[in-house]
Amino acid sequence: MIIKKEEQVRSLVANMRGGEGSVDKREYQFAQMPENAKMFAEIQLKPGCSIGTHRHIGEYEIFFCKEGEITVNDNGEEKLLRAGDFGICADGETHGIANRTDKTAAVYAAIIKTK
Repeated sequence: MIIKKEEQVRSLVANMRGGEGSVDKREYQFAQMPENAKMFAEIQLKPGCSIGTHRHIGEYEIFFCKEGEITVNDNGEEKLLRAGDFGICADGETHGIANRTDKTAAVYAAIIKTK
């Protein structure tokens, strides 16, 4: 199965998960989503924008910093990720993502159900 970039469903999400500003979410959606797949998306964060800290229950998230720099709240500990770095928020853990730079940052994210 192939999904072209032009087929992304784009939405501006204000205060995502309690975060600041609006994030540009470009979700890859397809008719026959695998049973354990919840989301595949590219998320762009302009300077000062964030995704609030939240917990994943019954799922985990893998995220890859495609462009720029992001500050990740990884279970209460702040970590800086640059383009090419990736992280995992395991089932039961918390994380949040913020762009504290003066340039747009982009993240690819996949949420996979564990139950």
